[in-house]
Amino acid sequence: YHETGEFDPKEIYPYITEGIGEDILPKNVDFGVIDYFEKVSDKDGALMARRLAREEGLLLGYSAGSAVAGLAQLKDKLTKDDVVVIVIHDHGSRYVGKVYNDDWMRERGFLERELSVKDILAMKKSRQFITLSTDDTVRQAFNLMKEHDISQMPVMDGNEMVGSITETAVLSYLLENPLGHAEKKVSAIMGAPFPVVSIDLPFSQLSKYVDRTIPAVMVKDKAGALHIITKYDIIQAV
Repeated sequence: YHETGEFDPKEIYPYITEGIGEDILPKNVDFGVIDYFEKVSDKDGALMARRLAREEGLLLGYSAGSAVAGLAQLKDKLTKDDVVVIVIHDHGSRYVGKVYNDDWMRERGFLERELSVKDILAMKKSRQFITLSTDDTVRQAFNLMKEHDISQMPVMDGNEMVGSITETAVLSYLLENPLGHAEKKVSAIMGAPFPVVSIDLPFSQLSKYVDRTIPAVMVKDKAGALHIITKYDIIQAV
């Protein structure tokens, strides 16, 4: 309407942002003193409101986020000498269950759902769960790793995970004394058990468990079955 002077019903779209963008023409508005309107999407307004809360400590409302998002979109039209005044007119307390609620944002497509351990598990090409027993030998561990092309395995004592074996530990031990060490029990060189994480753990939280010294984590699914997720699995899922 500002550009054409005509009210076009075709330009009325559904929107989620509250308090601004109404499809009415207020009689007390003088459009002659307004130079320009900047359109801001529902998503951009919501994301900006969350960003201001996170980075500036300002708990603002949805439409306030839209106002700042509009300025960000106009940055290339402004010079270093321009002075900008934004009216922050909306508080965020009414939007705690909406804009500041991750589930609400995801339901509307405003936030991408973060990968979880469950997603990584679903992407694994092989779900075969290879384990060692405390009674198995280092030779058996070596052969299993070679046969299944794996670099680490949990060590079990019955149904209890009591340790872990990595290819580095196996090779180092065998190179010290190939004949003498091959028939030793894996319990002689096993490390601590791999950490057990929730199947719903976000992808971004895996770095707390997997590092240079811990090459894998264990996951228990909803049925109670154990699975292993390795660094290789994580890389393949990215």
